[in-house]
Amino acid sequence: MNSEITTRNFITLFHANQCDRRKCTGTKTWQLYKTNKLPFIEQFRFVKRITQIPRFSIVLNPLSETKLTIADQQLYHRFGITVLDCSWNQAEDIFSKSFPNSRSLPRLIAANPVNYGKQAKLSSVEALAASLYLLTTPDLANKVLSYFKWGNQFIKLNQNLLTDYLSCINSDEVAQVEKEYF
Repeated sequence: MNSEITTRNFITLFHANQCDRRKCTGTKTWQLYKTNKLPFIEQFRFVKRITQIPRFSIVLNPLSETKLTIADQQLYHRFGITVLDCSWNQAEDIFSKSFPNSRSLPRLIAANPVNYGKQAKLSSVEALAASLYLLTTPDLANKVLSYFKWGNQFIKLNQNLLTDYLSCINSDEVAQVEKEYF
């Protein structure tokens, strides 16, 4: 049973319906899953109400003081991860909510066309890929990103950062790496 827990990939996408649907990487990722293009994801839920977010999943929240690290792997494989898909202009309303396993991603550089080169302003698929990179394998992150024209650029821009973050086991170590780079 224990080995079974370590192989699960459960993802929830909370969609706040605040973004341009043509540019929304969250809904595009959901569509990829529905058409069986992401077979390594065992379960992918698309929810529109905060109350539908699985209680103990890791919630990617840029306002969280606790950083996502490799130490969160067991939590991820047991309860999954939730990506909050909303507009950065209205993010405070969503991200100010309290979640038991809220985590912020370590500082990364966006490659998406809307926020290219900006620190920490990742699209939903970039956030998902970064978390998969840190919690599973770089290969899964690359597979998700391969469906976006600019996807491979995200890993290239952040390769050194992601490699260094993989060696961090707590938020303090992540902060040290961030300090070295930024």
